Amino acid sequence: MKTLDVRIWIEELTRHLQAAFGKRLLFVGLQGSRARGEFTPQSDIDAVVVLDKLTAEDLSIYKEILNQMPENDKACGFISGAEELKNWPRQELFQFKNDTQDVYGRLEPLLPELTRQDAFWAMQTGAGTIYHALCHTYLHGNLNSILPGLCKTAFFVLQAQYYLKTGLYVAKKEELLPLVPSKEKSFLTVCLNGGEIQNPKQLFLNMLEWSGQLLRDSSLL
Repeated sequence: MKTLDVRIWIEELTRHLQAAFGKRLLFVGLQGSRARGEFTPQSDIDAVVVLDKLTAEDLSIYKEILNQMPENDKACGFISGAEELKNWPRQELFQFKNDTQDVYGRLEPLLPELTRQDAFWAMQTGAGTIYHALCHTYLHGNLNSILPGLCKTAFFVLQAQYYLKTGLYVAKKEELLPLVPSKEKSFLTVCLNGGEIQNPKQLFLNMLEWSGQLLRDSSLL
């Protein structure tokens, strides 16, 4: 089976979108594992689409376009109107901005000006999500089932944490791995090993301690 070339795929999608929406199409981008070069053949294709405004009819048109695309079962991502994106919660836009590669148009002029505080709240929001999930699942569920997904969330938190410490945004897990403390390396290692966990109990303890410390500490603000 021929390997999907995501650049050809996203360019084809852009041509269809231009034909359907004309000047209303403001931006097309690519984000996620395929943009970072960390994908597997099963990875989603995270396309970002921004129109001047978005209606239910526009969603129907976009859905038809996606249905015509090769390997459309992998199509994923984000679509929005311009005003909605401009007013999106800023802590979510920190990672969104830095993880998105421009394909058609430019993303930055469509976003509000982001600050260090937005990066801090991106980090804290992710830490809170992890902390709550660990506590809740320890009491009521199966930790092994959620740890791989929480390691992926931890990657985004570590990106924001490292950015706040250094001013640098590191896009790839393998590049961030040597830059973080030893306990946090275990989160990235799980991601890089396809979700395989050697010591779930220790991973749980490391992640609980780390996320709790982030929530207690405002020194990076």
